[in-house]
Amino acid sequence: MQVLLVILGLAIGLILLVRGADEMVKCAIHIAQKYKIPQSIVGAVYIGFGTSAPEWVASTTAVLQGDLPLAIGNIIGSNIANSLLVLSILFLLIGQGISKNLNLNLTSSNWMLIVTAIFIAGYLILDNFSRLLGMILLVAIFFAIRSMIAKGDSSKDSSIEQVKIKNLALRSVLSIAATIYGSKLVVDSAIDLATIFNISSLVIGVVVVAFGTSLPEIVSTISAAKFDKPEIVFGNIFGSNLFNIGLVGGTSILIAPGKLNSEITIQLLAMAAASVFVVYISRQEIKKSYAMGIILFLLYLIFILSLF
Repeated sequence: MQVLLVILGLAIGLILLVRGADEMVKCAIHIAQKYKIPQSIVGAVYIGFGTSAPEWVASTTAVLQGDLPLAIGNIIGSNIANSLLVLSILFLLIGQGISKNLNLNLTSSNWMLIVTAIFIAGYLILDNFSRLLGMILLVAIFFAIRSMIAKGDSSKDSSIEQVKIKNLALRSVLSIAATIYGSKLVVDSAIDLATIFNISSLVIGVVVVAFGTSLPEIVSTISAAKFDKPEIVFGNIFGSNLFNIGLVGGTSILIAPGKLNSEITIQLLAMAAASVFVVYISRQEIKKSYAMGIILFLLYLIFILSLF
């Protein structure tokens, strides 16, 4: 009975977290458009912070409760899910007649690789997640945002729609409340699951919390694939992965620096390989491929199973 209640709490928390974050981003976009904030800034907020908002709130909540492994697991798991699972959905669902080379702005993908390298190298060299690394990541994300705004990242701007919202103030407050409460439910339930099944917080973060907080990317990818817009999918992946490490990782490490009890070198290298792979694929001809979609899904499944 206790397990069912914990799983129910986790499910409710994920729903509140994802829906609350989605509504929060829509309110932010509406405010930006209302006050004539440049489109490139709206794009950076929507794709970057927007789809990373669940990870950011969940990870911050975890470290405030002293659970850095859960936060780090969430970051690693989310980025691998974005690079493999989300990409597999694109190849499976994109239209049969689509075959094109994408004209993507490379700013966000380049910054994603830079920040990923800093995150991994910083941990491997120092053998812990130091407060210095957290500060460097936050500084890097600041320069990344400035660079994307200056160069007008087209891979982000193409996904923005005009958003009109009634009762903006009320919905803004409710969305923030739902996101915060949902994240607390998710983290508390995840910690309870780890305790009940004697599984490390790192594994729970990589598998359960990461998949749940990656739902915005998965849902937007399904929509983009149906409308044959692979540019949106790659912009989504690059922006989300960038913010997951730079903003989510930087904040988490700054709040609760330390060394993990679990060895995560393999997981970090898997995240690096997945990130490089998705950048490589973005620069190739994109077309429907059931084989590629299934292979990517199986790779994600193998990664998850390897944790147990």
